[in-house]
Amino acid sequence: MRRRKRGADAAVHVSPRDVARPVGESYWRGAWRRFRRHRLAMAGGAVLLVFVLGAILSPWITPYTFSRQNRSNMFTSPSFSVPSDPQLVGRCARERVLFFRCGMHPFGTDDLGRDIFARVLHGGRVSLLVGFIAAAMSTLLGAFIGAVAGYVGGFVDAVAGRLIEIMLSIPQLALLLILMGLLADPDVPLSAALSAALGDAKSIVLIIAVIVVFSWMSTARLVRGQILSLRERDFVEAARGIGASRVRVIFRHLMPNVASIIIVQGTLMTGEAILIESGLSFLGFGIQSPAVSWGNMLARAQGFLYYPNGVYIALFPGLFIFLTVLCVNFLGDGLRDALDPRHYSAL
Repeated sequence: MRRRKRGADAAVHVSPRDVARPVGESYWRGAWRRFRRHRLAMAGGAVLLVFVLGAILSPWITPYTFSRQNRSNMFTSPSFSVPSDPQLVGRCARERVLFFRCGMHPFGTDDLGRDIFARVLHGGRVSLLVGFIAAAMSTLLGAFIGAVAGYVGGFVDAVAGRLIEIMLSIPQLALLLILMGLLADPDVPLSAALSAALGDAKSIVLIIAVIVVFSWMSTARLVRGQILSLRERDFVEAARGIGASRVRVIFRHLMPNVASIIIVQGTLMTGEAILIESGLSFLGFGIQSPAVSWGNMLARAQGFLYYPNGVYIALFPGLFIFLTVLCVNFLGDGLRDALDPRHYSAL
């Protein structure tokens, strides 16, 4: 048997972990490399990007506006053919857009002859906007409360902990319905003032505010737990030793170390916010007309499910809600695996 050589030309054992991570690779570069290997996350991100672009570019993708009606062409099935009867075509914003000509209805039409495809694309603007803004605001609010409570401790931590417990113990759906019902009542002074100030955007602003108020607690608990374990580390003691203020220690030294948790939590919160908006709109307490969202499209479809082709009015907005939340969850799972610090260690 040949003996293994010793010395400069001896075989060097390299672990699979060192092969997978190049020498000197930064944390964020390694996270991006790991994220690209998560196929479901990449697919979810690609589909979500398509939905966002479709919502933004909806006036250039379909020849119809979301509110355009044609009472002569109601409850039609999905079709890519143009009817020969000019009365069924109706008036379009433009004659031809990309692959769609005036008269085509790839998702069919609803009870007023409005193109469902145009309404789904435009409704995505509201639903995605509410989801992204509400998730970002609730995540940032929860991260701030959790970081301050975890670092300062004492009375502040006790108050924050009790507040989180109280908010988590409240039956959220019932309270959400009560608040949205009161704020939608024109006889309530606050509701009248909001209507005068916000106009048609009132329901959108209210739903975002309500979601933020009732959705920050899980982020706060996660960030608080991480800050409690980090505040006794040597780098925090060193920052205190050179005279750094509490604000600087929290935002300059502690928050970057919990950034991965905040990013993942914000991603997962996006799907939850979209579901909350859709649920409230479905029950009639969310986005109100003339604004259109996937949730209030489902609410309107309830009365027409047994009409000929009426199922398509509910099918496509429901399908888009399902796919969006599924893609957001896949994206959150991929970010959670990619940003896990246990996958990274400096050489």
